[in-house]
Amino acid sequence: MTFAEAVAQFTAQLRANPAAPRPPFLFETVDQMRESKMLDRAFDQAQMDLGLVTPSEMQRINSALHLDPAMSNRVIKYPQYV
Repeated sequence: MTFAEAVAQFTAQLRANPAAPRPPFLFETVDQMRESKMLDRAFDQAQMDLGLVTPSEMQRINSALHLDPAMSNRVIKYPQYV
């Protein structure tokens, strides 16, 4: 599946049901990981194309670091792991 095909597929799914689930995150090979990342990007693009989220909201959702203290638990005490 190409990126354009994936965007078209997710756009159709999101038009039918805006709460459509994200692509699966499970993979066993590098190729599966590449496809998963491509599907994630296509899903994000379809959401923005339909106006379900703005680019700034998408950046906030996908960001590992948040300015909002309630959302900053994704990276906790990073220096202790370095």
